[in-house]
Amino acid sequence: MTAALVLLAFALGAGLVGYLFSYNSLVSARQQVADAWAAIDVELERRRHTLIPGLVSAVQATATHERVLLERLVNTDRRARQAAGSAAERSTPESELATAARAVVALRERYPALDTQRNFLQLQQELAITEDRIGAARRFHNIKVAEYNRRTEAVPGNLVARRHHFALADYFDLAADD
Repeated sequence: MTAALVLLAFALGAGLVGYLFSYNSLVSARQQVADAWAAIDVELERRRHTLIPGLVSAVQATATHERVLLERLVNTDRRARQAAGSAAERSTPESELATAARAVVALRERYPALDTQRNFLQLQQELAITEDRIGAARRFHNIKVAEYNRRTEAVPGNLVARRHHFALADYFDLAADD
């Protein structure tokens, strides 16, 4: 009888430890996803979106016939800034912005005078570096999302996740980045 009680107590204790470990693992993974998203958000807000107005003004002076393309870039930038905060909701507008920015940078082929503008060349280089940083941050974020989602869906994490309302995280996909 005592051996059965000891065995039962041990099983309950082991189950509780496993439950707590699984819960803490999910919390940690969710926080890693949030931290990775914050890194992407910094690159988008503080780097990409601040470069766009300078790029537009640098190109406006030389490529006066490209008003439609520049307006598209400005409007796309505005839509991307106004997009909601989740990765899934920002994927499309940010992908469109990257495409529009590349189209404006490609104007240097039609307007060789842009190659002589130091400001344009510097903005082009900073934009390329920013896009590389966004790509690296996006890959890291998506790795963390995959790890978190795997823990959320696999046993025993799925039992804990369902009980504590852990939702699956969204990937940040940019068609222009692939």
